[in-house]
Amino acid sequence: MMTPLVLVQATVRISALALMLLFAAAVLLPGQATAQVQSAAPLVSPTPAVTDAPLLDCAALPRPDLDWPLAQQRLAQCNRDVRLALQSLRAAQADVQIAGQRPNPTLSTGVGQYSTTVGAGAGGPFDKQVDWLARIDQPIERGNKRDLRVQAASQSLRAAGWSAADMLRQQQLALANAWIDLWGAQEKSRLQRELTALYRNTYDSAQRRLKAGDIAASDVARIDLDLQRAETDRIAANSELIRARFVMASLLAMEPQAPQLKAASPWPASEPAISTIVPLGEAERPDLQAARAQQAAADSQAELARSLQTRDISIGLQVDRFAPPTGFGTTLGAYVSIPLFTNHRYEGELARAEADRDFAAAARARLEQQARADQQRLLEARLGARLRRERLEREALPVAEKVAANAELAYRKGAGTVLELIDALRQLRSLQLEALAVRLDEDRADAAARAEMLTATAAADPIFGESLRLLPPQTVSVK
Repeated sequence: MMTPLVLVQATVRISALALMLLFAAAVLLPGQATAQVQSAAPLVSPTPAVTDAPLLDCAALPRPDLDWPLAQQRLAQCNRDVRLALQSLRAAQADVQIAGQRPNPTLSTGVGQYSTTVGAGAGGPFDKQVDWLARIDQPIERGNKRDLRVQAASQSLRAAGWSAADMLRQQQLALANAWIDLWGAQEKSRLQRELTALYRNTYDSAQRRLKAGDIAASDVARIDLDLQRAETDRIAANSELIRARFVMASLLAMEPQAPQLKAASPWPASEPAISTIVPLGEAERPDLQAARAQQAAADSQAELARSLQTRDISIGLQVDRFAPPTGFGTTLGAYVSIPLFTNHRYEGELARAEADRDFAAAARARLEQQARADQQRLLEARLGARLRRERLEREALPVAEKVAANAELAYRKGAGTVLELIDALRQLRSLQLEALAVRLDEDRADAAARAEMLTATAAADPIFGESLRLLPPQTVSVK
């Protein structure tokens, strides 16, 4: 039968253990609560698909005869720069989770007063001649630091999402220029082949007339000289076509098929409907959205730095056991730790956060003003390129084609001279190449203007609006 003293000692020990367990539960359980942080960031999976398009196997190469929808889809899913930008979101998502974590408690335990003569002693675990100690310390954050961390990390995640979307927009512009260059190189190569064939036919006809004594040998030599120049231009056009193919292959991760790549159609230019300037507050371009999110994150970081001046505390609970007969048995202790701001009050951290906030605000203002100026300039450039193309295709080119046809017909019938024919062919070749260059200039200006548009309806663009439609907002679970 247990004596009253033993009962009291056992009760104290059980109460101490129960108190330790209750304190541990109170400390640990709140840290497991899950909060839903609504993030306006365009969170995405590492390999998103273009809207309403199936996922592609980037390792499987498509046919080299590309159409524009397939090229656009493959760019969004297989372009290496876009994939790296999307992968970077994983780190930003982890930062949000880290920011929402509460400080972990610390458990300390140990033994002391161990006698090398007596040893641990006989009896049960509470009767040993050994003193032991157990302690739990829990840091407690004050000043709303956890919420400010989550807010700053969420804004950084939002900025990372918009940065990934802007990378997609930039790569779409690069694809547009590569497509325009590839189609233009194909057309230029075709024109040079046709012109070379035309010069060759003219040269063959001149050879026959030379044998008949109708023309002089010097005239045939002039035609042969232009034929050789046309052959040189055709070789240069083929080299330009090869370069354009490799640029396109690099964007679409199709390097093995680079020598066979072909653009099946010209660049899908838009109608001149998007031509208005809107206030910057309505802008939805991804890099502007990223700059705004970075400024918001810097604001939250400044608030977080200011909250460092609110002292965090640490609460501890300790159980000591001093072995009788010399000790007092089991004792309890409670502790509170408060930092003393004797050397600094985090003035440096606050000054750095304020500087970062001012820098983010200045960077956003500069980007917005530059974007507005670029938009106006690009819209004017697109309009000018469109007018030049329409004038050249409607007026000059048809006249040159008619003059060349008449000159060739007259020369074949002996009514025209070789100099008139060569001059007409040169003018035709020059105007055809100029018309192609003007069309390519208009396509590039159209692509650049549409990529830089700031209007709130930019998401309706069938090409560059994909960077705004692709990445929907999601929620992040933090602990």
